[in-house]
Amino acid sequence: MILGLLAAGVGLLSVVVAPTGPTRALRVDTAAAAEAAGPPPTVIELFTSQGCSSCPPADELLYEMAGSDEVVAISWHVTYWDYIGWKDPFATGWSTDRQTGYQGKFDRGYVYTPQMVIDGRHDVVGSRRGEVQRIVSASREDAPQRIQVRLGRDAAAGELLVTFTPRRLERSLEIWLVGYSGVHETKVSRGENRGATLRNTHIARTINRVGSWDGAGGTIRVPLPAHDDVAGFAVLLQEPGQGAIRGAAKLDLTS
Repeated sequence: MILGLLAAGVGLLSVVVAPTGPTRALRVDTAAAAEAAGPPPTVIELFTSQGCSSCPPADELLYEMAGSDEVVAISWHVTYWDYIGWKDPFATGWSTDRQTGYQGKFDRGYVYTPQMVIDGRHDVVGSRRGEVQRIVSASREDAPQRIQVRLGRDAAAGELLVTFTPRRLERSLEIWLVGYSGVHETKVSRGENRGATLRNTHIARTINRVGSWDGAGGTIRVPLPAHDDVAGFAVLLQEPGQGAIRGAAKLDLTS
């Protein structure tokens, strides 16, 4: 069901509620352009598990990168290692599903941890620090081609504001909103990481596909997803079928 159309800039802004989206209607404001505040950030997605002995170095690397304004970092905790002695308290089926969605894109016959996906276009073993840094650095060279989007908050209305810069697109992009946690330290008592205290950050706690965008300038208002453990939000503009991420922004709720 289309909830709003905005004739402005290039094309129309079409907001479509997906089954995983919020239950209240989205609102579309008058046309506006996202203010350029430097190049759009690189999106780094880490697929990890507290039950995986190879994952802590990748978790630490993500922790180091997450504070940069040049990066949107999201840690997706998968479920398929829960059976080997330690059930990851942050693992979700939809995190596992998101990784499986990338499996076909990268033409792999398997999923693995720790896997980092950069901008939805490249994947790398997340503990290979040098290779990760090389791919992230290369992705910065493509930053001028990425889409400017801004994420803000109207606390009084209980809404997030997603503001777009007009852009001609060959096809519409999906708008994904991810709520992520702050830092968690977990003492692991069983499994491969028994006795270790693990540090995780930017753990995906909510995910909603809030609509699609076809290139118009303007702002949509999204009801603020409720979760006690959300310290910030990220918005991802992604090609359908979990393709390349063309633009992203983040908002820290704790600052």
